[in-house]
Amino acid sequence: MKCQRMLGIISTIKMTVMSGFKPALAKWADLVPRLNSTKLGVAMIMLLWFGVAAKFHENRQNDLANAKQDLQNLTYQFEENVIRSISEIDKALLYLRLTIQASNATVDYQSLVGKSYVLSDLIVQVAIIDADGIMRASNVGPQPAPPINLSDREHFRAHLGTLADSLFISRPVIGRASGKWSVQLTRRFNKPDGSLGGVIVASFNPEHFAKFYGRIELGKGATYALIGTDGVVRATGGDEESRFPLGKDLTSDQQMSYAASEQTTTFVDVTTSSATPRFVAVKKVAGHPLLVSASVPEASIFADSERSLLWMLLASTLLSVMIGMSTLHTREADRRLKRKAIELKLTLEHMTQGIIMVTKDLQIPVINRQCTQLLDLPPDFLIDTPRFDELIRHQQHQGEFATANIDENADPLDVFGPNDVAGKFNLYERTRPDGSVIEVRTTRVADGGFVRTFTDITGRRQAQTVANKLACEDPLTGLANRRVLSEAVDQLSTNNTNQFGVLCLDLDRFKKVNDTQGHAVGDQLLKAVAERLKQSLRSTDLVARLGGDEFAVVLSPIKSARTCQIVVKRLVEAIGRPFEIDGRQILIGTSIGVAVGPADGSSTNDLLVAADLALYAAKAAGRGGYQFFAKEMNEEVKTRQAIEVDLRTAIAEQQLELHYQPIIKLKDNSIIGFEALARWTHPVTGPIAPDTFIPIAEETGLIMVLGEWALREACTQALKWPTDIGVAVNLSPLQFGSVDLVKTVENILEETGLSPARLELEITEGLLMRNTESTVAALHDLKKLGVRIAMDDFGTGYSSLSYLQSFPFDRIKVDRSFVSKLGTSSSSTSVIKAVVEIAKASGMQTTAEGVETEDQRAGLEELGYDEAQGYLFSRPLRLSQVASAIAQWNCKVPMAA
Repeated sequence: MKCQRMLGIISTIKMTVMSGFKPALAKWADLVPRLNSTKLGVAMIMLLWFGVAAKFHENRQNDLANAKQDLQNLTYQFEENVIRSISEIDKALLYLRLTIQASNATVDYQSLVGKSYVLSDLIVQVAIIDADGIMRASNVGPQPAPPINLSDREHFRAHLGTLADSLFISRPVIGRASGKWSVQLTRRFNKPDGSLGGVIVASFNPEHFAKFYGRIELGKGATYALIGTDGVVRATGGDEESRFPLGKDLTSDQQMSYAASEQTTTFVDVTTSSATPRFVAVKKVAGHPLLVSASVPEASIFADSERSLLWMLLASTLLSVMIGMSTLHTREADRRLKRKAIELKLTLEHMTQGIIMVTKDLQIPVINRQCTQLLDLPPDFLIDTPRFDELIRHQQHQGEFATANIDENADPLDVFGPNDVAGKFNLYERTRPDGSVIEVRTTRVADGGFVRTFTDITGRRQAQTVANKLACEDPLTGLANRRVLSEAVDQLSTNNTNQFGVLCLDLDRFKKVNDTQGHAVGDQLLKAVAERLKQSLRSTDLVARLGGDEFAVVLSPIKSARTCQIVVKRLVEAIGRPFEIDGRQILIGTSIGVAVGPADGSSTNDLLVAADLALYAAKAAGRGGYQFFAKEMNEEVKTRQAIEVDLRTAIAEQQLELHYQPIIKLKDNSIIGFEALARWTHPVTGPIAPDTFIPIAEETGLIMVLGEWALREACTQALKWPTDIGVAVNLSPLQFGSVDLVKTVENILEETGLSPARLELEITEGLLMRNTESTVAALHDLKKLGVRIAMDDFGTGYSSLSYLQSFPFDRIKVDRSFVSKLGTSSSSTSVIKAVVEIAKASGMQTTAEGVETEDQRAGLEELGYDEAQGYLFSRPLRLSQVASAIAQWNCKVPMAA
């Protein structure tokens, strides 16, 4: 009888034993009937501890597998961010190189490195080194930058003695100009003969990665590193005590042996570089001589297993003691065995896992409370336990298997029962109707039954889902990242013969939002833009964020380029609508470049470059529009960049000159002033129209220098004319963005000695729409100096007569488009008459532009216009022609000495 009771205890203990030691379990079960009470007790204790060891081993394997998955996902995400960051910096380097090489060595290096569009939060410094290793320009430190000898630096010497055109990534150094730790990214530029002209340097802040990945919680002691294939650490982050020092040489470190592997490799690092063993994941960065690695202390991986082991040790020790005492005290065997059964039952009830034992004939002798709770079984199943097939039918009726991954017509009893048709009997995961995920493990026993445990792994799966999501999504907008975009385009290019579209989008005026309203508002705006893009596309299309305010779209499939055009117009319209951010309306726009595959490129890189060139053309055309890629765009970009470079040279070498168009007083046909107009004759290509170089000057900021030169030159020349003749100079809207405008005008008048009353500054009505309050304030300050203010080209911008009442102008100049239709267009004639009436009522003078016929002159005089200018009177004159023109029109009034 005692023997039979002890056999019952053994059956209970069997339920705690997991898969992986089934043969041993069967062996022990066979031996038990042949053992006496003492040996039986020893066998039971050994079996119990064998189960503890097996369970602990299994838990450690699970912890190790989860840690491996987490680290692998992190390295993929780390690699994506590294590629994106390097690509952004390299794009700036390539643009600077193209500008330098297109300039034929006439470029102003210092102005070039100060361009806002080559700077970003990633870059500590932009510098240019000449062929002798001397730094000739830098955007940090004293300005202009003093020459610094960098010929000994690695990032300069790497480009000596080779013609290879490749991006070089240096070891971390402290910059001699910036004084900060940085990693130098460099590219060479060549002279026209192909020899080394110098090196362009972008200094990258290694703290970028430490800050970004410090937000990802892998646990205490986690570290991250960016390592060159030469073994030197470029960037590091994570636990301060465990992470690699910046610049450390890891040539002999274990992880460097995996430098050539394109896949993520995980291993336990026991080298001298680690104070304690660490679990490491390392991956080579695609396309660059870099590795990304992440590591956690091995001890932290197994923390959960060790806590579980402590509980099992305490419980098993207690059970072992009790089994031993029961064996030694045979007189009290019955009482102790009964107590043992109760305690084992309590143990089962307090397990975190659900457990069930099923016999060969499908009876269920053991089922614990956690099992009924995990599976939402009725509580009375603990008292009146059904057969296993009845339990399965109950679950089926309750919809338990509705979300299970099984065939619709399959019988759950065949899939999840002893027959195991699906081949998942030992281990599988199942998603329950409430969304929770349970892991089911089963161990067969020798008598034909089985023991099954149920573990809630919902939290683990959710964590893995988040990690997988981070590896393929932009963290701010939730859109796909560059890696996913590249894979999608690669797949279309390789496996699809149909056409597809690749779009590059750049937000217009986004930088101004960031600068004036802060990055928090900018981030919300980017999220809103992402949402509108998704709403404007089909489910088969893909939208990604490449970084900053750059987005990309893949349209697939498309019937023709016409399909792309329809979608692009829809995207431009969607982004052009006002955004509501924190109760404020924000108005931006987008420029889009379009490439159509496979015609415009056979690879992801080719198509993205084509779309990027088309985007550049769209922005050059005025922004807020789109352009399709054409092979000529390469030449157009080079031409525009060449004009920009040559314009800088022209300004520096005073190749520009002012021409002067007379302004005629209609009452007596006398010259009362001249309008100064900038003209440029290129020493090689000849005259370049103002409509060509003025927009480039405004886009690049050169208009500030050009405008100041024109104002000083005009005042200097006007000083030599009769004192009753003035000069008019146009002001660009960009000049009003300078806080020094009024001071600059005042200084020029003092330097030249010209009377303020002889200077007239012309502005366009569009300027009043940009920032009326600050603009009107600046205009009032200019009037206080005594200069005259004229509204130029009236009617071309917004055609609103109300602007004439927003500021007391001295003169209104009506645009040539109205003058040319005088007498033939009732609307143009009405505008001309209305301007005269308002001007007379406000004490303003009126000037008509573009007068070309005598009828136009007579009509303007009859309407009461004061002055006129146009080809009827004279074309713009060179400075040498001004004196004779004044003498001809003004009866030889003597010129000033």
